[in-house]
Amino acid sequence: MPSGDIVSWIKSCFGIREKPTQFRKFTDGMGNFEMLVPEGWKCDEDIAVVEGKYTISFQPPNGLSQFTVSIDAQIPEKFSFQKYAKSELESPASGIFTPVTKSVFHKMPAFVREYRYQSGGRAFFGGGVMFFTGRMVFSLTWSAPESHKKTMERIFADMKKSFLPRPGFLIHRTIPPGLIGRDEA
Repeated sequence: MPSGDIVSWIKSCFGIREKPTQFRKFTDGMGNFEMLVPEGWKCDEDIAVVEGKYTISFQPPNGLSQFTVSIDAQIPEKFSFQKYAKSELESPASGIFTPVTKSVFHKMPAFVREYRYQSGGRAFFGGGVMFFTGRMVFSLTWSAPESHKKTMERIFADMKKSFLPRPGFLIHRTIPPGLIGRDEA
């Protein structure tokens, strides 16, 4: 039994309950989304928009877990979300070799994945969902130590459930026809 499970079992035997996580509303500086984030979590919102993309990450005070939101607002006129998602999520550059599964996230087309990895002698779990709003691609990813899985899965689920894309500042790009290759769906 992993050590995190032992601690949970002991707490349940003695009727010790974790206090509920308090959340605060977060709206990104570009106005493209809002979500609930646990109180006390640090936010790295040093937004540098590079080629229509930017990332914001959130971490608890211990810094062991992370929830990241990546936005791509530079979508070509003809766009295949399936090809884009598979390319981004299953490429060696993604750093995690795991297949993705077609899904739906808040009624939008999505791809999801779950994974496990080792870092610094510690086991971690993680996951992600990438979805397409019709104008932008959002990628939500999360990871945490296996020993905190029960608590962190609940927190990550609440964060995902609260996620709301907004019609904020979109980075538009005009591409003259035929100038670059387009993804033909």
